[in-house]
Amino acid sequence: MYGISPEEFFMYLTIGLIFVIPISVRVYRRLMLGRLKAQLRDKGQTP
Repeated sequence: MYGISPEEFFMYLTIGLIFVIPISVRVYRRLMLGRLKAQLRDKGQTP
């Protein structure tokens, strides 16, 4: 494919996971918190 060995591929894969997973978790948490706050706001406004 690109001429990289399996060792290099797995090294890049682990590095990518180490960087991607915390960032995606942070973004996902922020989105869910925004949705929960919006739902709570809607519930608080409607009697």
